[in-house]
Amino acid sequence: MKNNCIYFAEGKCEERLLAALKENPQKIQSGRVKVFNVVQKLLPKSQLVTIQTGTTVVLIFDTDVQNTEFLRENTSRLRTLCSKVRLVFLPQVLNLEDELVRCSGIKSVIELTHSKSNKDFKRDFCSITNVCSVLDRVNLDVSALWRRDLGGDPDF
Repeated sequence: MKNNCIYFAEGKCEERLLAALKENPQKIQSGRVKVFNVVQKLLPKSQLVTIQTGTTVVLIFDTDVQNTEFLRENTSRLRTLCSKVRLVFLPQVLNLEDELVRCSGIKSVIELTHSKSNKDFKRDFCSITNVCSVLDRVNLDVSALWRRDLGGDPDF
């Protein structure tokens, strides 16, 4: 059986990052990327029933949100409405900018995008034509990305 994978990422920058990482199959598993904030909205039932048996569902989300009820409900719905899915949680403890700095050889995201300021980062990152080469240039350590102690066990 082919192992399908779906990534639910919070925003366009995460979508661009995942697309670049998928270009090199050794970095992350290939799969579809959908922009959807699983911490702030419920996954539509119509979308859940289309997920095939045995699919790996990767949830990428920020941990700075106090109310995790949507995340809990989305997790429950994925487990009950989808057949034999494998759930993978990739909590983004810091914001994307800080994650990229932490996992690469740069001191500021401005070095990554050559932005005029940090507030321009997301716009500039999404406009990069070859994200993969930019990530290679800054020696992004993919194995360290989204891997940081949350300070306790999540109750999911």
